Amino acid sequence: MTFYKNNNIMRNTLYRQMVYWINAHRTWIEVADDNLYKEHIISRSDRTDYLVSRTLVLRAFKTNGTHLEGTTWAIPEHELNKALAIYRKQDRSFKQRIKKAAMNLTAVDAETIIRLATYDIVHLELRATPIHVPEKPYYLCY
Repeated sequence: MTFYKNNNIMRNTLYRQMVYWINAHRTWIEVADDNLYKEHIISRSDRTDYLVSRTLVLRAFKTNGTHLEGTTWAIPEHELNKALAIYRKQDRSFKQRIKKAAMNLTAVDAETIIRLATYDIVHLELRATPIHVPEKPYYLCY
């Protein structure tokens, strides 16, 4: 049995920002577990590797198209890493933004990473929540 050490894990700040966007702007799917560590089997031509990695678990909290309420998806961190690498190659502006700080990750970025990591199966359909701006400044309201 060979244990595979993954040195290319997603930065925790980037992972947490993605979880934040999914929870804050969800329409039909929510984060069921963002701290699950699970063993994954990676088949190679000459051997089988075992990898324990963080796994993002998403759950449909209402039916959307062919996805029934209660459907869950477990997305291993190594799949999120592959999706992140693909997205960096596809979008140069994303690569530059993310290099500066993980908090530059947007809801659209999180949606794209999940779509790529699930091989186009999960589309989060995140909504942009409008920011409440009062008509009058707070000091004029009293």
